[in-house]
Amino acid sequence: MKFHTPSFILGFGSAVVVMGTARRLKPAVVEIGALGLHLARLGRAVVERQREHAEDLWAEVEERARHLREAPRRRRAGATTGNGKHVPGAANAQPGAASH
Repeated sequence: MKFHTPSFILGFGSAVVVMGTARRLKPAVVEIGALGLHLARLGRAVVERQREHAEDLWAEVEERARHLREAPRRRRAGATTGNGKHVPGAANAQPGAASH
C-alpha cells in the first residue's frame, strides 16, 4: 500500500484539532449530557404515570367483570327492586307477572 501524504496530513490535522478543542467542548458536552439525563428522567416519570393509570383501569375492568360474574348469584339469592330493597317472592315470580 502506497503512503498518501495528503491523507496523512488531513488525519494528523484533524487529530490536533480534536485534541485542541476537547477542553473547550467539554462544558458543552457535559451540559448536553445533563440535559439528556434530565429528559430521560422526565420520560420515565411520564411512563410510570401512564403505567399506573393503566393498572388502575385494569383493576376497574377486573372489578366490573367480577361484579357481572356474581350478578346471577345475587338474583338467585333474592331479587331487589334495584334500590337494594328485597322484594319477597320475586325470586320465584313468573316473567311478565305483575308484582303488588
